[in-house]
Amino acid sequence: MIDLTFEKYTECTFSNLRIIDSYNVQQWKHYIVTFEGNTPEGLQEPEALVIVGQSNDILQIILREEGCDSPLFQFTENEKNQISNWFQAHRNHQPK
Repeated sequence: MIDLTFEKYTECTFSNLRIIDSYNVQQWKHYIVTFEGNTPEGLQEPEALVIVGQSNDILQIILREEGCDSPLFQFTENEKNQISNWFQAHRNHQPK
């Protein structure tokens, strides 16, 4: 994860990914994905917001903490790829 104060940079490996919620926002579908991993100290209740477009393509993956966009951290490209690959593989198991 990238520390937005530019003090730390770590690559996290995620496990136990799970979709816990989904909802529509206009023409987009939002999915909340929880995960476990070696996240930075100070990151509280991390989760990913995966935004999917009408063509079912992932448009964006955003790091959230405590239910809001994280003000101090963001995912690296490798971390986004982990989430994206898992999400694509589990597309058929998503809650309606």
